[in-house]
Amino acid sequence: MPPPPPQPQASMPPKGSVLVPTQSTASMASLRSQVESERKAASSSSAYRDFTGGGHADVGHWNDPPTVVFKPQKKQTAAKKAANEPPSPSPSLSPFMIVDAAVTPNGTAVAEATETNCKRDIASLVSLPEQTQEQAEELTRALRRAVEGIDVDTASPMTRRMVDDTNKRLEVLDERLPALDPQLVGAACTIALLIDKGLLTEAADAHRDLMQAGYDGELKWLVGIKRVIELCQKSA
Repeated sequence: MPPPPPQPQASMPPKGSVLVPTQSTASMASLRSQVESERKAASSSSAYRDFTGGGHADVGHWNDPPTVVFKPQKKQTAAKKAANEPPSPSPSLSPFMIVDAAVTPNGTAVAEATETNCKRDIASLVSLPEQTQEQAEELTRALRRAVEGIDVDTASPMTRRMVDDTNKRLEVLDERLPALDPQLVGAACTIALLIDKGLLTEAADAHRDLMQAGYDGELKWLVGIKRVIELCQKSA
């Protein structure tokens, strides 16, 4: 048999010639170019961000919960609560409460009326003589009677000194009685009659009001009446 014909060998392009791309080479270049363009578009798109740098969460993070989820519920709850709550009742004035004139327009009038009622109630507990001279005599007798009721023999040395001081102060009262204001005599007589009846708490309250009335020149015997109340409270 004759030998097979020789196979043709691929000839290399001559040196310095231009290589013309084939169809497959052109499609691969086109695909590579498309991938690069898509990658650049993806990197510049707002859908993909670099969350590793500083300040990346200034306008919110990608996994932050929505901030408007709970706002409507809060507003509705507050509105519903305001609608369901009954109106607060207006405070009623009580004769036992302290009224501030800055808060209540008629607070001064209410406070004065309450104070007047208290004084009237204390005055109604005793039978005060009408004449000033009779009030002065009853004042002296009631106070002396209260001091004489203190058992000095069994009392402590401090109580004895207190009794002696009270008697000296009551002597000053006897000297001042003719020159005292009739209103002051009536108030002091009311206190003495309260002491005589054993109403020591009411007597102390009335004495406190009298001390606040401004009789600074009569403090010596006014303190003596206070001592009478304290002595009676100790003996009781």
